[in-house]
Amino acid sequence: MVLFLMKQKISIEHLYHEHYKEITFYLFRRTRHLETAKDLAQDTFIKAFNGLDSFKGHSSIKTWLYTIAHHTFINWYRRDVKYQFSDISTNENLMQSTYELPEQHLFRTVKNETLKQHISQLTDKHQSVLILREFQELSYEDIAEILGWSLSKVKTTLHRARLELKKRMSASGEDGQI
Repeated sequence: MVLFLMKQKISIEHLYHEHYKEITFYLFRRTRHLETAKDLAQDTFIKAFNGLDSFKGHSSIKTWLYTIAHHTFINWYRRDVKYQFSDISTNENLMQSTYELPEQHLFRTVKNETLKQHISQLTDKHQSVLILREFQELSYEDIAEILGWSLSKVKTTLHRARLELKKRMSASGEDGQI
């Protein structure tokens, strides 16, 4: 990894500054708690720094970091989660907001909260693949590598997750649009 970074003229600090926000946002979507997401993101970058020699360049650095973040989340979830619930609307400061009419903001906020609530009711596999694809906008190949799945499993699971989400939204009177 060190040689790869030297060839690419990329520093560890550059990687951190380039990917910290999106890794934190991914972890925030998974944990629903900003401080926990920040802690897990720090752990992710520490693991990446300590595991520089394990990066062989077979995938992109971004995919490698997401893989570490995903495994960091899984380990945290298995170890620490006791079905805690918190209001994530107070922690939405990761996204830049622009001016909009109050009615539009209210409609968007309600729709986002409803979508988050429905996603949180899905299985962990469905949550993982939906968040990585729809919110993090990663490719199918990157998702397959991050989750350790085949490409066909990613596509199938994503399709099923979308169907289940639409079904849940329709059942509650939502329009079923993702």
